[in-house]
Amino acid sequence: MRTRRTVLKSMAGVTSLGLTSGCLGGISGDNRTVQFGAVFPLSGPLERVGTHGLRATERAVADVNAAGGIDGRTIELTVIDSEANAETAVEKYKSVDRNALVGLVGGLVSDVSIALAQEVAPDEVMELSPASTAPQLTTAGRSDDRKFFGRTVPSDGLQAAAMAKVVDDPLYLGADSVALLSIDNSFGAGLAAAQTEFLDTEVVADVRYDPSASSFDETLATVFENDPDAVAFTSVSGQETGILDAYDRSGYDVPWVFSAGLFGGEVPDFYEGFYSASLSSSRTDGYFELVRRLPDIDRLEAFAANAYDALFLMAAGAQQAGEVSGPAIADTIQSVSEGTGHTVSVGDFDRVKSLTDAGRQLNYQGASGNVDLTDSLEPLSSYLIQRVDNGAVSSLELLQSQFFESGGDR
Repeated sequence: MRTRRTVLKSMAGVTSLGLTSGCLGGISGDNRTVQFGAVFPLSGPLERVGTHGLRATERAVADVNAAGGIDGRTIELTVIDSEANAETAVEKYKSVDRNALVGLVGGLVSDVSIALAQEVAPDEVMELSPASTAPQLTTAGRSDDRKFFGRTVPSDGLQAAAMAKVVDDPLYLGADSVALLSIDNSFGAGLAAAQTEFLDTEVVADVRYDPSASSFDETLATVFENDPDAVAFTSVSGQETGILDAYDRSGYDVPWVFSAGLFGGEVPDFYEGFYSASLSSSRTDGYFELVRRLPDIDRLEAFAANAYDALFLMAAGAQQAGEVSGPAIADTIQSVSEGTGHTVSVGDFDRVKSLTDAGRQLNYQGASGNVDLTDSLEPLSSYLIQRVDNGAVSSLELLQSQFFESGGDR
């Protein structure tokens, strides 16, 4: 049986920080190798999401190396277990040889990415997050007129607009009032604040919850104190079950609108009629190619596809620049993601190299979608409105980038 530890031990060229011991390794390299890092929660409640993100990152490393590496240099990957904790992530990041490091995939949770963005900019290391959506990251990681932080997921501003559409639009809930219930961290606070800007419906409660709490009775009582017509729920996969199970045992009965990534696996009976505004990432050719390349994983967790894209984009940026460095990647990563060049996708690093050698521009169409990065190095991704009907998740409407460019007008 393949476990997280056996998979990691089997990966050539991978150094792990804080996975199986307290001993921290350093990054070493020469002119035949190039050093990248991966920061994921590989223990605790987000272990499964983090492990799938790491596996996808490792797959991208393997694909680049199979094509001969970046300008002939093989990628070596150092893995950091953030434990979903910002302080832990920064401490372990500072333990590696940052002079050798050129790029970093991570963090997963926004608190970790916000903390790391303050470190990578002065170190001139390019950080690309596959999952952090806090609005403040749009301006994070700047140094000397370069932006050293980007992401392959959109800002919460987009998710907030999509969730607000579900709440407001008579085609869906058409609610007169809504309660906001959000996980107690920067992601939850940021998305709640963004939703209040988009909602036409009256917000009758704005509540934070601690996923490790022993009881959620008081939290739910506050949420439903003013009898909302609906609940807009912000959480991350792995940290939502406690409060949702408590809701199931309660006497409350209103529809919920979930943030992205919470419809997965078996759908509990009480989700009937619930909605989600989810990133549209599972219908691309690149996604299915990534799934084919990870045959031992039955179903990829949320943001794994975005993790593959993060590593591949940085590698393509370095190849395009003809220089393997953080500043070079920061300068070129937007151009290799945009929709004006020759299309490359999952596993196409040999094509990246041949097109670059011929002086051609690239257009990366990734596992998570087109990943066209803006000047802030973040995409205007599409969102899929979904609803649980008769125990199955139905897709109702695809909100394309034009919806968000128009300010989410409904």
